[in-house]
Amino acid sequence: MNIQNSIPKILSRAIGTKFFFILPLCVSICFTSCDESSVVGLDVQPENDLLNVGWEDSTTIYTRTVDGDSLITDESLISSGVALIGKYIDPVFGPATASMYTQVRLPSGITSTTFGTSPTCDSIILSLVYEGTVYGKKERKDLKLSVHQVTQAMSTATTYYSTTDLTYNSTDLTAADGFLFKANEFDSVATTGGLLLKPQVRAPLDNLFGQLLLNAASMGSLVDNATFQSFLNGIYITTENTTGLLSEEGNIVHFKMGESKITLYYQNSTADSLSYDFSLGSVARFNHFEHDYSTALINPLLDAQINNATPPTQNATVFVQGMAGVKTKIEFPYLMRWVDNGLIGVNKAELLISVDTNLLDLYKLDTFAAPSSLILFGINDDGTSYAIPDAFEGATYFGGSLNSGTVQYKFNIARYLQQILDGDRNNNGLYILASNGAVFANRAVIGGATSATRPMKLNITYTKIH
Repeated sequence: MNIQNSIPKILSRAIGTKFFFILPLCVSICFTSCDESSVVGLDVQPENDLLNVGWEDSTTIYTRTVDGDSLITDESLISSGVALIGKYIDPVFGPATASMYTQVRLPSGITSTTFGTSPTCDSIILSLVYEGTVYGKKERKDLKLSVHQVTQAMSTATTYYSTTDLTYNSTDLTAADGFLFKANEFDSVATTGGLLLKPQVRAPLDNLFGQLLLNAASMGSLVDNATFQSFLNGIYITTENTTGLLSEEGNIVHFKMGESKITLYYQNSTADSLSYDFSLGSVARFNHFEHDYSTALINPLLDAQINNATPPTQNATVFVQGMAGVKTKIEFPYLMRWVDNGLIGVNKAELLISVDTNLLDLYKLDTFAAPSSLILFGINDDGTSYAIPDAFEGATYFGGSLNSGTVQYKFNIARYLQQILDGDRNNNGLYILASNGAVFANRAVIGGATSATRPMKLNITYTKIH
């Protein structure tokens, strides 16, 4: 699929970039939302017409997993300032890695920077403050954090995607050529002076990098942000070189970039125990995601659908993954047969999507939690995606949230189906994606249309129109 014509393009528009966040608040001018227990239109129909109301739950559905699209992951979309950094090994979906490219800026209000005469770096620390969300195994394993100097300019005027790569220096800026840490989002961190800090990763960087920043001030490279960011394009923070993780081990960790920083500790000819903070907030930044769907690393059911030159049309198990991972395509191949004997009005069309909890070795909700919500997109003739009309009716009508009791998602797609039956849209199917897939790693193993125990279903309540 052309990346410029896919979901990322939708997201890149002024309204589209906010789509996932404003969707629950959108209410259509033309229609009103209805209670889940009611049936659209029945309250306004004459009693005699109720004899023409029918219900059907055997509509043929085809389900198949397909490759996902890249997503916008820069600060224009991720306005919360959260970065995903980490690596984990999913026994079903294979290895996944989240890395971060980010600019660095001078402290707010600083118009020029001086470090005194003969400044010398004592130490330099990268502090990444936990947001509180850690995806993956609760028993934490070491992740190897590496930091590199970006050699390509970054800008808030540029749109960055989850597949975007920038060039960077191969030298690892961490003092130990990779800093090992176990995610710990609960415990405060004590400094050498006994000060308690918010839970955070504190990675020592090479003193040579610190000295480089000190020397830059004397060359006039720290007079303002624009000059400084021309001197230091940014840094690349990654755990991609983490080794030794076994199946189900590792984590994707969320950090608050607005509270994260680089602290330079130094002395000069007249004073010691000095410090200076460089901020990682209010800058250009974006997440880069990697998924390895190699045949030997993923579940055979997933492999047959995404690595097969002629994938099966129908599948009993399908898959959805955040961080711009795979998505599920659903089709209704015989939908137009509904109007063979005359027009019908779709009162309600409830699509039921169930996490396949019977596949205990696959779904593993205790380790890899399912997305809190899914999202549906329609498919245009050219393969691009669009927001279906039901999505603008509000979350109460449209649905999509996970019911933790039934481990099931429900969508009302009545308006979408009605447009197809009326000939206003082509019947190209729908995509199922993890909602907020640019900021969450959650994945789900879903019962496909032919699942023996948790099949995907479309329940349609309709009225025959004479």
